[in-house]
Amino acid sequence: MARAKRTDRTEARRRYRAEQAALADDEILDDEELDSSESASSRSGSSKTASSRPAPAQRPSITAAFRGAVRPLDLRGDLAAIPRVVTNWGFLLAIALTVVAAGWFVLAYNEAMAAVQPGAPVSELETVVGTNSIPYFVATMALQPPPAIGAFLIGFAAKRASWLGGLLYGIVVTIIALIVLQLPAGRLLTGNGPADAVIIGHAAWSPMGAALFASAAAWYRRFLDLSNPNRAAQRNQKKTQGRGDMKPVRR
Repeated sequence: MARAKRTDRTEARRRYRAEQAALADDEILDDEELDSSESASSRSGSSKTASSRPAPAQRPSITAAFRGAVRPLDLRGDLAAIPRVVTNWGFLLAIALTVVAAGWFVLAYNEAMAAVQPGAPVSELETVVGTNSIPYFVATMALQPPPAIGAFLIGFAAKRASWLGGLLYGIVVTIIALIVLQLPAGRLLTGNGPADAVIIGHAAWSPMGAALFASAAAWYRRFLDLSNPNRAAQRNQKKTQGRGDMKPVRR
């Protein structure tokens, strides 16, 4: 009886050890399956994240960027966009700078030129300008046909119809120049001679020249964006972030 009891106890221990070993194997398998599933999910998550990121834009060739920067003329659509053109910050800033340059020029030289007789030699004009030549330089850059500086500013800032913004700007510059030429200071722009040639030059070149310069500036801006896609993407991202930062005001 004692030997039979020892045999039963031995068999019970063996069965217990076998059961514990089987449980340990199951736990190891479960851990391995869990690790493999986690690694697979992390790989899938990283692949999704990588796929969700936008691929870097490919830089086109110079020829493709050159052609892509050209915009066909949409006369009807551009005319309909006149309110946007005349309220664009570049258009308003160009006109404001021109008005300031003309006013500065008149204030700086009008009184002195009133004492100079028409047809006087150029040496007297040089005496009027003297060492204060900055207003004269600024006025010649802003008021001589065609007004390139303001037109370039309009072209770089225009959303569309850059040629139309330049054309309207050239008309405004012509009107401002006509007013200045009627004043004594205006004789500095004509060499103290008749203003007819300068007036004709403004009428012939200022509107059309400003339209061409504005169109060229707008084309060059588009060319830069196409030849460097990251530049345009960064600008659009800044605009998007700026809009996202704006919060509605509660009343």
